Amino acid sequence: MAKDNGRIYFEHLDVIRFFAAFMILILHAYEAWVGWYGELGILTNGTYEDLTFFGKLGDRFIRNMGMGVDIFFLLSGFLITYILIEEKKRYSKIAIKKFIIRRTLRIWPLYFILVAAAPFLVSWLNTSPTPNYIPNILFINNFEGIKTQQWTYPFAHFWSICIEEHFYLVWPFIIAFIPNKRLIPTFIFIIALSISFRIYTSYTMQYPWYTLYLHTLSRIDVLVIGAIGAYFYSEKPFKIKLNRMVRYILLVLLVVSLSIEPVELWNSHFLAGFKKFFYIGIISVLLLDYNFNPNFMHILPRKSIFHYLGKVSYGIYMYSNIIVLIVIKKFMWTFESNNIWFFIFLNVSLSIIIPIISYELLEKHILKLNKRFRVIKTDR
Repeated sequence: MAKDNGRIYFEHLDVIRFFAAFMILILHAYEAWVGWYGELGILTNGTYEDLTFFGKLGDRFIRNMGMGVDIFFLLSGFLITYILIEEKKRYSKIAIKKFIIRRTLRIWPLYFILVAAAPFLVSWLNTSPTPNYIPNILFINNFEGIKTQQWTYPFAHFWSICIEEHFYLVWPFIIAFIPNKRLIPTFIFIIALSISFRIYTSYTMQYPWYTLYLHTLSRIDVLVIGAIGAYFYSEKPFKIKLNRMVRYILLVLLVVSLSIEPVELWNSHFLAGFKKFFYIGIISVLLLDYNFNPNFMHILPRKSIFHYLGKVSYGIYMYSNIIVLIVIKKFMWTFESNNIWFFIFLNVSLSIIIPIISYELLEKHILKLNKRFRVIKTDR
């Protein structure tokens, strides 16, 4: 972490943000392709229907890339909590109003531009069902998804932004008004509440999947796990010295497990409550190793393209799931193409170029306003 002149900056987090966003980009593109065109030839030995043994592994691994959202949650929980705790330690209070303004300036402009563009997109692409705009305006898209039990274009992926907004709404009050020595018991209580909610939901609902996947209380524990790391790092900055062999073993274990089992398969009450922690635990250790291991060989320069794309990752996440249907209906169908490489090239290039343009022309300038409301110098 760079902490010069009081500035807080964890330089490697930007790289992780980009790869988390890229995971979700690939997931959405893959699911769209399979939905419209069928299985990939490379995964079916050319039959385009039945997955081979290794095809099943590849299919499952890609479908589990939704874990990218959990990585975002971990990073948000860590960084937001660390900044708030540091502000509280330095000034004995938290400027909650300024915090909310900062988060609003970061999230709302792009979010509401896409909400405003939605009627045009729905008409242009002739999608159905017609989305309900009010839940998205009010940041309760995730609860709308639970109610309808369906994904609605172009708002299908807005649920995670809504959960983040719910977190931002309550978290500064928790950090501000609960004594630091009681924060860890509070964090543990929230995690236990989240686990209890998932177990209760699995017991009481006949079809609990959407609630387990989308409900704020069901997902907030990952944000709080990130917050626990922030608390201990604020108390005493730590270094992780993970053995290289252990790192490789954990990485292989993660890849193998993500290739075998659906992360969101909760076919028992125990799994509904605790299954996610197997994956989150491994990912958390690997992230700590990547960020806080002084012996980790970082091959990327400090200002690499991946660091820059990490700053653009919010746009990559927001635009990519919207772009994928445009590519299918306005490019693939127009050119009567079913070339997977053409599809991948268009999706990846547009899902990076458009967010970069958006960041440079819009978000970057709004973030300059954000600086006026910063109590501590930070890139957030």
